[in-house]
Amino acid sequence: MRSVFLHHNFSRLFLGLSVTLFPLSFVHGQEKDPVDVIKFNTDLVVFDAQVIDKKSKRIMGELTKADFEVSDNGVRQDITYFSRDELPLSVMLLLDVSGSVRPILHQIRDGALNALARLKPDDHVAVMPFANTSRLAQDFTTDRKLVSRTIEEVTAVDTLGHGTILGPALDSAALHMEKAPAKSGRRVIIIVTDNLAWVPGKESKEILDELYDKGTVVYGLIVRAGIGKLFNIMFLGQLKAVNEFVENTGGEVIGADKKEVDAKLADIIDRLRARYAIGFRPSTTADDGKFHPVEIKISTTVKRKEKPMVLTRRGYYLARRGN
Repeated sequence: MRSVFLHHNFSRLFLGLSVTLFPLSFVHGQEKDPVDVIKFNTDLVVFDAQVIDKKSKRIMGELTKADFEVSDNGVRQDITYFSRDELPLSVMLLLDVSGSVRPILHQIRDGALNALARLKPDDHVAVMPFANTSRLAQDFTTDRKLVSRTIEEVTAVDTLGHGTILGPALDSAALHMEKAPAKSGRRVIIIVTDNLAWVPGKESKEILDELYDKGTVVYGLIVRAGIGKLFNIMFLGQLKAVNEFVENTGGEVIGADKKEVDAKLADIIDRLRARYAIGFRPSTTADDGKFHPVEIKISTTVKRKEKPMVLTRRGYYLARRGN
């Protein structure tokens, strides 16, 4: 399953433009429940879910287990596990250090450093910078000083190139989530980038398979310098590869001006804290190899002014691939 797709023609064009030429508002993905397929090797199925008000985009973090309804293949299920902000986080910071973000890289660095203060002591963080290539600069650790030093180091050099080759970088990050220390925790990849990238369809599918298999949610912080804004216009706003992975894993896309990176990264951490872990034991535990569609929604027994929208996965398999 590990194949690397070398889309050099596009990459060279994009890199050439990068070398030659060198939103205050919250930006959300499509308003639909993202498709996700996770295979579990236990009879407890746990879904990571975010609930927002469809109109205001406000996080609804005050809900209880009684507010949720879960159905598995159309059959109502009893929620046997429910928590919010109780499970530790394993966060991979996937930092774009390409030429198009270099003019604002110090804002990204400072924002990432300050966001670390929002994490809890038992949360683990890893750091992976990427441009033309990527590398794991820091494995998962709770040592904030070590992570801070790593972030400062990787944003101070340009040894990874000037292009924005997201696919292989995200693939490596997704694979590495297998080594997240908190096996029962929540796995998150936060991509900080100008989103000026393109990932071929077949490569996207393989990356999504890895994200699904590792139970990883992708968040995107989109920040652009003047060059990035110019590229966005040149490509008619079609270079936004992060969005697909965000929408298909139940994450969120947040836009930021270069002066807002600090606040918006902090906002992402806070939004992660407001996500719910909802688990149930399926009425059938037979490993039939079939996809089990799941719907998680907010109960209508209580009248609300808000219009809740649940961002989560749409289903699961009972056993991991290869088991």
